[in-house]
Amino acid sequence: MKVSLLFAPLLLGLMIAESRAQIGGAAAPFARMGFSARGVALGNAGGAVISAGELQPYYNPALISFADYYDATLTYTFLTLDRSLNFASFLGKVGPTAGLGVAWINAGVSNIDARNRDGEPLGSLSTSENLFMLSFANRFTDDFSVGLTLRGYLASLARDLRNSFTVGFDVGALYRLTLDSLSTLTLALSAADILSQYRWDTTPIYDLQGTTTTDPMPLALRASLAWQRKGLLGWQTVVLAAEVQVLTVALEGRRTVFVTEGSLVRQTLESQTLRRSEVHLRLGAMLQPVRALKFRIGIDRVGLQGVTLLEIATPSMGFSVEYPIERVLAALDYAFVLEPNAPIGMNLISLSVKF
Repeated sequence: MKVSLLFAPLLLGLMIAESRAQIGGAAAPFARMGFSARGVALGNAGGAVISAGELQPYYNPALISFADYYDATLTYTFLTLDRSLNFASFLGKVGPTAGLGVAWINAGVSNIDARNRDGEPLGSLSTSENLFMLSFANRFTDDFSVGLTLRGYLASLARDLRNSFTVGFDVGALYRLTLDSLSTLTLALSAADILSQYRWDTTPIYDLQGTTTTDPMPLALRASLAWQRKGLLGWQTVVLAAEVQVLTVALEGRRTVFVTEGSLVRQTLESQTLRRSEVHLRLGAMLQPVRALKFRIGIDRVGLQGVTLLEIATPSMGFSVEYPIERVLAALDYAFVLEPNAPIGMNLISLSVKF
């Protein structure tokens, strides 16, 4: 990938193809792409999904207290444009009412052709971003749970640019309604990336022209619901999920101001804060015909406000094959996602064990 060194800090904005969206240029886009093949195939509408093997605290930390098992998952993503995206997680129960989980997301861009202002080659560069998550949740009743996730971001964008590390957190709550002996409805509220923001110092690159810049992650507010039914129309289990997500971010910018002083016109730069927001709809469905097989379909980022309806929408689909090995349930998960402006879609493969 041939890109000038001057634009290296913008490279990870390519992690998702949403350049026309208001939030598309905000920090850490890789952290808003979802988690694992199962979650992405479900349209990332996982904030209220507590079905066995489906829940993931990335979407809502309150989910993890409903896990009555232990689960380890590794995910590899096939991406174009020299991008990489990988996931790892472990979660499980802690006592009768609590759950604990750890997760890691790694993303980057490689084979960057660095050049100076005169167009002379400087070698090959790569960028890397990491998100580490520690989640805990507790059920205060059989059906009500509250959870917290601590997030740690570590980013490296250029050789001469100091790495940036920041800490943020997520909170969530969930309530389960038992409709009858075969069906349940879960309702959830969550907030993600509270206080998360990068801080960059470009002085080592630009000397006296360098500055210290704060680059906040968008705050995500989510309202989610999920309906689960057993034995519907011949399916062993059916899960329908929906979620409304509000993304909001305050960006620091500068504008040119012309000031008249007598007969002279002077040009100055004035700082200003721009607040941008988007509202997205997420939809997903999981159909399980037999114990060892699951199908999923979904769509993420359907625009309700800030972007047009399908401008940045990402349809997805996938499946899981599960196989018991003694006391361990092994699973292979696959998901395919259409990226709006990428040459081809994104493919995810997850391997997991549940015990």
